[in-house]
Amino acid sequence: MRTTVQATTPLEDQSAPLVTAMKAITNLTLASERLAGDNDALPGPGPETVNSIVRSFAVLNALNANNGSTVAQIASMTDLPRATAFRILETLRTLGYVERGNQNGAFFLTANVLALSKGFAGQGWVEEHAKPLISSLARDVIWPVSLTIPRHAALVMRLSSDFESPMIETRFNTGTLLPLLATASGYAYLAFSQPGTREQLIASALNEATDKLKGTPVQVLEFRSNIPTIQAKGYAYYSGYSHNKGLKRTAAIAVPVRRNDEVVGCLSMRFFATALNKKALEEKFVPIFKAAAASLEAKMN
Repeated sequence: MRTTVQATTPLEDQSAPLVTAMKAITNLTLASERLAGDNDALPGPGPETVNSIVRSFAVLNALNANNGSTVAQIASMTDLPRATAFRILETLRTLGYVERGNQNGAFFLTANVLALSKGFAGQGWVEEHAKPLISSLARDVIWPVSLTIPRHAALVMRLSSDFESPMIETRFNTGTLLPLLATASGYAYLAFSQPGTREQLIASALNEATDKLKGTPVQVLEFRSNIPTIQAKGYAYYSGYSHNKGLKRTAAIAVPVRRNDEVVGCLSMRFFATALNKKALEEKFVPIFKAAAASLEAKMN
């Protein structure tokens, strides 16, 4: 029976500063629009669109293209009424995302705007290089493949072919959080991390992770006993996924993806444990994944 596992924590919460800012903008701008009667300006593309957020992003984009613009210039660039443009700019100023110059009243973006990209920073390689690689791997091996990236005391499934592969026991949505001490990707990530980083991550998995992601002392001992083999062979193997009953017949292999000696993710493949033995894995599939990781690393570095 195939099941779909919803993401434990959606990736969208990486943009929490942006969400907070836009909610505040929405609340303040909607209230002022009801008084000013300019709800028809800059309509959104559909019924689910919040027009105030559309307008706010239009203002931010205008300032990004022409930093140091006045209210009149912003209104002209966005086709917004000056009153609406002014209220959005003042809201952004209150939130610390823009500041107003002393000379002609022009508005400038502040460094706080850069914080809105922290959840994305350094991950351009995922869309540019990893996504086409995952598609290619999925066609080559048929079994479900995925890219996981680190997130605090866990890994998050960033890309996956789960919904394209017919050979699968349980499907995972992208954004699903995975435990470090009970997955092949977790094993690979920990084993190839620097020793100090590894110990910090193990401590976090034991003490800070949520229940389904939390590790146990027994799992730590099991992982430590496997470190020499993982490092010597260049890949991790895991079976017996106790954290998810839908994976009781599943095993997986994973290889690290490194950038400047730092592990930034793992490429993995899940399969029925009885379908492939270690010899078949090491002769056919492990070399494919090692080559894919090396190709990805070369493009990033």
